[in-house]
Order: sequence, then C-alpha cells, then structure tokens
Amino acid sequence: MGTYSTRLRDGGDIARLVTADRKEFQALSMPLTGVRFDRRTLELIDTDHDGRIRVGEIVGAIKFLQEQGVDLQELFDPKESDRARLDELVKHQPPTPEPSAASKAVWAAESVIDAYFAIPDDLPLVTAEPDKPLPLGATLNPKYAPLLKTLIKECALENKAELTREEWSELKSANPRLPPPPKADETEERVLRYKLYLLELLQNFVNMKKLYTKGEMAIFQTGTLRIDSKEMVLCFHVDNVTAHSALVEKSNCCVIYLALKRPGEGKERNICAVVTAGTIAGLYAGRNGVFQDRDGLDWEATVTKVVESQVSLCEAFWAPWRKVGDGIAGAVKKFLGDKQAKALGDVTAATAQVPQQSQSGNGAALASSVAAIGIGIGMVGAAFASIMAAISSMPAWKIAAGVLAIVALVSIPSVILCYFKLRRRDLGAILNACGWAINRPMRMSMSLARSFTVTR
Repeated sequence: MGTYSTRLRDGGDIARLVTADRKEFQALSMPLTGVRFDRRTLELIDTDHDGRIRVGEIVGAIKFLQEQGVDLQELFDPKESDRARLDELVKHQPPTPEPSAASKAVWAAESVIDAYFAIPDDLPLVTAEPDKPLPLGATLNPKYAPLLKTLIKECALENKAELTREEWSELKSANPRLPPPPKADETEERVLRYKLYLLELLQNFVNMKKLYTKGEMAIFQTGTLRIDSKEMVLCFHVDNVTAHSALVEKSNCCVIYLALKRPGEGKERNICAVVTAGTIAGLYAGRNGVFQDRDGLDWEATVTKVVESQVSLCEAFWAPWRKVGDGIAGAVKKFLGDKQAKALGDVTAATAQVPQQSQSGNGAALASSVAAIGIGIGMVGAAFASIMAAISSMPAWKIAAGVLAIVALVSIPSVILCYFKLRRRDLGAILNACGWAINRPMRMSMSLARSFTVTR
C-alpha cells in the first residue's frame, strides 16, 4: 500500500473529476481548521460558509475555472505574474475596521436577547400584562450567563437591574454590525487563487498524493516531533484529546498525545503523533521532547497519553520474551520481598520479647530459616547443574536446533499476528478523529511507515 489511486497528472485528469464517481475521492469532507493552507482560498471554495469543504464544492471550483476559460493545465505550472497580481489585489484591499468590545458583546448576545423579546404570533391586539423587561440579576440561565455578563460589563450596565425592549433596541443601534469593506474583484481573486492553490488542495483531498510522496507534507501534517531517538512527521492538531483518542483506537496505530508550550510567549496547544517504526518502550506519559512546527518554531512537548499498538516486526519478535522476562522479574521480586518481610517480622518479634532465653530461641529459629533458604537455593543450583550437564553432552547442532525451535515456537506467531495488524493500519481513522470525512482506507507500506518515523 502507500499509493494513491486517482491520478492527477494533467489538466484532463482534473477535468474528469467533474463527472467522476464520488467514491473515487479519498475524502468527502474536510474542516477549514487544523490545516496548513491558504485560508482565503478555503473560504472562497466553501461557498455555503459552514466551515467545511465537500466534494460538491471541490467540483464547483473546477467548474468555475472552466467557465472562466482557464486551461486546467495551468494549475501544474503556476505563473509568477499571477502571484504578483494577487499580491497587488491583497495589498490594495481596504482593512476591516476592528469593532469595539461593546459591539462584540452586543453581537454575541443579539440572537439570545432578540429571542427573549420576540413577540408570539398568537398574541392578541390588547394584552393584560405590560411588556416584560429582561432581568439582569441572579435569575440568568447559566447557559447564557457568560454572554450576558460580558454584555453588562462592556456596555456599562452594572447599575441596571433590568433591560427593556426599548433600551435593547437603542443598544443595538449604538453598536451596529459593521458593513463588510469593499472587496476587490472577487471573480479575479478567485481565479488567481484557484490557479495558484487548487491543485495542492486536490492532492490532499482527492488522492492524498502529498501524504504518500516521500519528502512532502500533507496540509494536515503540523510539523516534526523529535523524541526517544525518533523523528516523527505524522503529527496532527488535536482540539479534544479525550474525544480524539476514543476514535484513534480504530486505526490500529500507536498514537501518542502531547501538550505543547512556548513558555516565553505563553502559547499552548495539543497534538498527536503516530509512531510507525522502531519500538514504543521508551514512550510514556511524562516523557519530554521537542516539536518543530512548519514555521520552524520549536515547542516544548510533553507526552500526556499513549494509545499503544505494536509498530514493527522486530518489536513483535521480542515482545513475548519481554513478557517472560517481566514475569520472572516480578516473581523474583515478590519472592524476595516476601522473604525479606518474613525475616524482618521474625527479627522484630524476637527483639520485642523480654526473656533472654526467648531471644536466643528466636535466633535459632532465624538461623534455621536462613539454612532452609540456603538448602532451597542449593536444590535449584543442583537442578540447574543437572540441566547444564545434560546439555553439555549433546552435540552443538542439537543445542542450536533446540534453541531455534523454542524461539520459533514463541516468537513467530507474534510476528505473524503483528504483520497482519501492521497491514491493517489506517490513517483515515485518525483523520476522521480530526474532523475529516475519509471515504477510503489510508494504508501505508512498511517502507513508507519507516519514512514517517525515522529512528537512529
């Protein structure tokens, strides 16, 4: 795996996307956030302004270029003259005035307060009750309290107990929504941005070519993580670690979550990184590393959560032996701990007895216990010596064959199971957790996996 099915080799391939079966698209929908791409181009493609781009809007962008008489082959060779013209349009774009804090507070609470003052359709011409004002005190609904508290603070309403319909209308009139600034020729801007950026979006939406091409980065890859002698480039922005990790388990990938900080600037964010090669023994909550974003800025990174899964056949080969070693170490530790506790208990009990002869008796008991332990160790040593004597009488090839047989019996099933699990790794599940709607599995070859996580 690790290839992309829908080729985009020339303008003809792009034109065919207009009538292509939507099942051929790698993605069906993507968010405008959490990606590194020209934001204005995404906003122009998002024609329904819902914060997401879907297949229909991608096709609409291609149709728009065709209607404007643009040769789609031009997308493969962007012209510097188009970039210069776009820079000129942006340069002469009037800046949007920054609204005041009071205006922002009024706009944020507008829909809620308007709904409160809304007049029912079945209200009679004459009513028995006067127009009900909006109380600004402790009876506020907790759901809307933050909005109204901000409104009270920014609009200097602290001394008012209530807000009438007329006062609310005056407040809105004093803080009208600002009209959008006059835009440059949007048709020309759209043509220029599509010619410069649409192909890259197609290579991240239609077939994920940017992901599957070594040395390049997809728009959803946020940077490079260096930790535990590894360099990982499959890093994704995460808004909610709990919700994200619940979906990531479906990917069959090992994923670590990290909290990022730039202490000097007070910035914080969360990412996840996919471990696709090496081992995961050195990755645990609390482990520190360094994350470099795509702007070249370094962030202090601390692992907060690990979703474990085997990442290589080598790790799978040694996994059963590590379990055996951990089991033996645990048993020895428990045995020695029990013996130490018993010995300490015997000594404590002996010293607590007043009669000297009793202490002497306990000393003898302690000595006999030590002797018993010595006998036990001697028996184990004798058994080990017998085994070694039996092995030493065997030919070398039989010893080697026996060792290989044991190793094969224990390790090969683990390797086989790991192989099939690695083949089922699906990056699409991780992108789905990031808000994408991935249409087809996103597998990776062993070679590509090693390029995503480079080990020493």
